[in-house]
Amino acid sequence: MLKNRILAFSLALFMCVAVSGCAAVVLGGAAAGGTYVYITGQAKQKYNADLGSTYKAALKACQDLNLTVKDSKKRLSDASIKALDVDKDVFIDLSYVSTKVTEVTVRYGILGDEDASRRILTAINKNF
Repeated sequence: MLKNRILAFSLALFMCVAVSGCAAVVLGGAAAGGTYVYITGQAKQKYNADLGSTYKAALKACQDLNLTVKDSKKRLSDASIKALDVDKDVFIDLSYVSTKVTEVTVRYGILGDEDASRRILTAINKNF
């Protein structure tokens, strides 16, 4: 009897998560160790890596995606990369969260492009 209730509750919970739009976003970001979020033209994701490693991965991602790096700066608690994709500006900002976590924010163009930003975050993830 208790098993049936637990099973029914688990199934109901699973169905709620499966039909919610946020579930795909949360599950998609799990590989990188953080939640992927797209708000007001910016894509954000946390990576389970220190700032230096994430910065190197972001520069390599730009190279892999044939983005022209116009400017890049790394400081103690943050870093930034300004790149160009044909005629669109790409802004990549990295922020220190902890010694093992870095948050990356990507804006593609002035107004943002979710698909392009997600491709850049995926390329960063592949370069760890």
